[in-house]
Amino acid sequence: MAMTKDFLYNEFKHNIEAGKFQYGIAQEIPSAEVAEVLATSNYDWLFVDGEHGAHDLRSIVEISRTVLPYNVTPVVRIPEAGTGILKQYLDSGIHNIIIPKVESGEEVERIMYWASYAPRGNRGMGAPAVRAGRYGRIPDYLERINDELCILPQIESKKGIENLDAIASVSGIGGIFLGPIDLAVDMGHGLNIFHPEVEEAMEYAIKRIRELGVPVGTVAMTPEQGKRFADLGASFIGIGADTQLLVQAADANLETFKQGMQR
Repeated sequence: MAMTKDFLYNEFKHNIEAGKFQYGIAQEIPSAEVAEVLATSNYDWLFVDGEHGAHDLRSIVEISRTVLPYNVTPVVRIPEAGTGILKQYLDSGIHNIIIPKVESGEEVERIMYWASYAPRGNRGMGAPAVRAGRYGRIPDYLERINDELCILPQIESKKGIENLDAIASVSGIGGIFLGPIDLAVDMGHGLNIFHPEVEEAMEYAIKRIRELGVPVGTVAMTPEQGKRFADLGASFIGIGADTQLLVQAADANLETFKQGMQR
């Protein structure tokens, strides 16, 4: 059967490269039904959180298959970098991968080594037999994958900020993802991402990454914060999470009925 869609084309990567702003939402719950609800809400990218959420490779592939008909691109954060996990996720057709807690250029070089085919790296050639190459139906996979792969190192510590230039200058990365919550904790400010020191570091990081010609994204807690990040140069931002929205809606629904049904 002929394929009617270019499964290799990475719309998210090409949009952030072009500066086309992308709104995302995090999915912590490993559910295809939740993914479909979010996908039909018209977000640009789905932040599938395999670091903190209860996801595994099977749930992430199921989510990717579920949202395929919709105009949303899965962007998956894996628990940690490693040659084995990167091979599995890439061969499963996951093209956008966030690597948490990256703190040096050397780490990024290793990540790109694991994620790349020779001569740059040591990724094994299994794509023609698995989902990445649509089981052999994408004959030019090897020639095209470098243009479609989007590896996103995440900077979320003081050390990472200190080594920002080296991290962002590694060739082949798709962009940088900034984590303001862990950055605030690492700076000794708890969960206060609005602390002046955290805000200053975020402003510096976004501006500097853009100066280096690399797309940058992060998460925002309020529309005002999101606008400020976008004005500074961020081209993709995560706004909220499925669990967060469920808690808020459940609490608000109960309170509405309690007040309306008082006797």
